[in-house]
Amino acid sequence: MTQRATQPGRKSGNATVIRLLAVAVFVGLMGGGAMLLNGGGMGGGLHSDVGGNPELAPFQAQLQALNACIIEYGARRGVARHRWLGSSKYVSVSHCDGPSASSVSISVPEELQSRKVAFAMKRSSRSAAWKVLVDKEETSFPDLKQSLQQLAPLLVEKYPEELANAVQRRADSERAQQEYKDAERSRKEAAKNSYTE
Repeated sequence: MTQRATQPGRKSGNATVIRLLAVAVFVGLMGGGAMLLNGGGMGGGLHSDVGGNPELAPFQAQLQALNACIIEYGARRGVARHRWLGSSKYVSVSHCDGPSASSVSISVPEELQSRKVAFAMKRSSRSAAWKVLVDKEETSFPDLKQSLQQLAPLLVEKYPEELANAVQRRADSERAQQEYKDAERSRKEAAKNSYTE
């Protein structure tokens, strides 16, 4: 009798847990949708494309030949306003020929660092024009221009070597992983064949 009396309570508790999970999933999906609508993800709150400004053309031209499709610099607010993305101590550069997650960090000398500037430069291919995305309420145009003037030569000098090093490290890692798999396969085959039937 006691067992029957407690079962409805268990069902009620399970139903409450299921309802809470459903609400959590719904809120998560709504948050993801809001993030996409507000330009979340890469670039954070950088919505305004100022790449068409002729004063930025010389710096875009300097960077045109690089095997790079995303260049991000500066600390900027993420989708959640209390979270920050990026840094003024390095520039993150993603190349055009690999996965979007493939990026190289270029250290910025202290005298070139600016806490007042955050931008993302993006393009769809090496031949495409650069978009220069900023948050106009956070980064002034003179500060953006000065930062690009200082960082463009640094990237032209440092990025090709850093990219080559990253590609070599990735190739070395993949080769080592393949060698390990081959050795494991041989070891298992030898272990299996060591038994006489």
